[in-house]
Amino acid sequence: VGSLQRDGQAKTSSACGAAIGAYKELQKTKKTASDPLLVFEADNPREFDPQLKQIVNLLAPRLKGIENSSDSIAFVTYQMYGVVRELITACITETPDLFDFASEVAVVGGIMINRRKGGDFFQPLSFETSKKGEKPIDLFKEAFGTRPNLLPVLGSQEAMTRASLY
Repeated sequence: VGSLQRDGQAKTSSACGAAIGAYKELQKTKKTASDPLLVFEADNPREFDPQLKQIVNLLAPRLKGIENSSDSIAFVTYQMYGVVRELITACITETPDLFDFASEVAVVGGIMINRRKGGDFFQPLSFETSKKGEKPIDLFKEAFGTRPNLLPVLGSQEAMTRASLY
């Protein structure tokens, strides 16, 4: 979430440029509402970008309700977190020989929040361990405490459910 000036770049750019690019592409094709909150305008023409196309396809169904969020960029970021979380979970559950090489897999998930001052911040959203033939164990509360209340950012319980946050 946010923007930052990376080493070697002359100007500030948005964090998770691929997600923001996909969001802007969806706006152009009118697959999501026009968004007055969108503040990142980067000229980044792409004739053919398979990564962007895949992200657009995965993100589009999750954008319903963005108009109710308090921050469109944060909304997109949390929805992209859900996309990535689902992909990682699928990798774990659909790799038949995974536990031939490991007795347990631990996954910590979250988002990076880029700040102008005070350093960047990692917001943990999940922490689970998995063992062969067992349901994942949720260790979030034990490790990080109470989960953040993202309802104000996401605008509705439906949007939170679509984000697959926990």
